[in-house]
Amino acid sequence: MRYISISRHNSLFCGSNAGAERTATLYSLAISCRLNNVNTYTYFKEVIQTLAEHPQMTDEQMRKLLPDKWAE
Repeated sequence: MRYISISRHNSLFCGSNAGAERTATLYSLAISCRLNNVNTYTYFKEVIQTLAEHPQMTDEQMRKLLPDKWAE
């Protein structure tokens, strides 16, 4: 519950609806990492690097980057 209240407080400073949607996406990914016992920092670092190296990815390739598949 602590993470939800922190997120609610931080969402006051998103700046716009689009910013709030991006924040919600990142928050969801971070919580998914936690549920799948994945180091959040390492996950984001490697996923961002992969996306930078391969900007044109298929949906199936993107699916493999989600925390539940990435942990395998």
